[in-house]
Amino acid sequence: MDNEAEQYYPTYNFKPENRDVVLLEFEEAQKIANGQTKVYGQVTNILLAVVTVLIPLFFNLDKKNNHAFNLIKENALFFSTIIFLFGALLLRYFVDLQKQITINGRKVVTLRAMLGLDYGRIHLTLPNWRVEGATNPFAIKYFNGWLMFQSMPFWVLAIGVNAIWWLTTNDRTAFPVTINDTIIFRVPWLTGNFIISIAYLLVFRRNLNDTHETSFLNIGRFLANLIRYHLIDNFEYVIYRAKLEVVEMSRLNVNFENLKSILIDIEDKSFYSNKGVSIKAIIRGSLSQIKPFRKAFRLIESGGSTITMQLARTLFIPSNQNKYLRKFFEIWIALWLQRKFTKKEILDLYVVSVRYDYGVMGLSKAIKHFYGDIKRKKLTPEESFVLVERLSNVTGTHRQDRIDFLISKSTVKLDSGKINIIYKTLKEQGKIKK
Repeated sequence: MDNEAEQYYPTYNFKPENRDVVLLEFEEAQKIANGQTKVYGQVTNILLAVVTVLIPLFFNLDKKNNHAFNLIKENALFFSTIIFLFGALLLRYFVDLQKQITINGRKVVTLRAMLGLDYGRIHLTLPNWRVEGATNPFAIKYFNGWLMFQSMPFWVLAIGVNAIWWLTTNDRTAFPVTINDTIIFRVPWLTGNFIISIAYLLVFRRNLNDTHETSFLNIGRFLANLIRYHLIDNFEYVIYRAKLEVVEMSRLNVNFENLKSILIDIEDKSFYSNKGVSIKAIIRGSLSQIKPFRKAFRLIESGGSTITMQLARTLFIPSNQNKYLRKFFEIWIALWLQRKFTKKEILDLYVVSVRYDYGVMGLSKAIKHFYGDIKRKKLTPEESFVLVERLSNVTGTHRQDRIDFLISKSTVKLDSGKINIIYKTLKEQGKIKK
């Protein structure tokens, strides 16, 4: 990709004579984003003011002689439900407004890149996570954190509605549930506070999920933050780049179907049947770490990761961290990947993303490094085998015993003579360590 704009719109057609049109589009998007941000701030301030006035008003009422307050107390469940639903609708309004602001912010950054504007060298002045200085559209997020300004409506409504519920019910131990005037069970008043808090959290956070985000993924990321285990921060951008690489392979007319078949055959035979994680593979990988078992069962030393788990590790988990925690988060993220992507998508993302040798990340670089020209390239079964052996070879060296074992293990018909010729050529060229 020749310039920065193409990494966001790889198929866009931006002719010089259309620059004025793009410029007008950019200015309009920027105005809309700024206007929506102002509205968001103004409505949030009004909401904060209303709640700030209402709650002290409840405290200052002469509760014994105030007929209106007594009426509310007598029908606490009904009035609290109305307030709860109104608060939920209002919160959803803020969510939709925040999403519109984010979309327009991303549009501004993308159009800025198309116009050739780049603030990448002055991030000390213009932060690269804000619309004003961002060069990556995915730096502008739907959800920025619980302590950021964008989360203020959640805290105001959650605290306000919880306070109103408490003020109207704090003199009750429970709400009785009756059938034919017979009390079946009692609901503690504190349950209402719990329901309000959880419901508002779901309404606010779930609806601010990005394209591939889920609650399951967010729980995993929360756990990682809790124990200070580092995961990649911007999942959406990483996924986008991987998908873009798949598009690039298609544009260059690269045929890697043989590679995918051999990859599954050698690395993860249960790929199409497993749920992203294979208990059997994990047990086998654990046994392969013990030399006597490795010899007894003819195993290759491995971690027992499925293709989906390997993809999770490659894209989202930085290396050189605790290997046991890494395995836990591999499993967690693999389960998320399994839910969000098809098997074909996972396989495509895998082959264009993984490391094939030291400094050789992704299929595009691997083909260029080992075989030269990439355009209209159709990988033969033997060329594909070499690439699969390279990606699972942690030492990066040439080990004939390992190669022979993998050939014998494969159910795909391979010509060992051609494979050995490829290795000989690559060694002569200095592309594989002896």
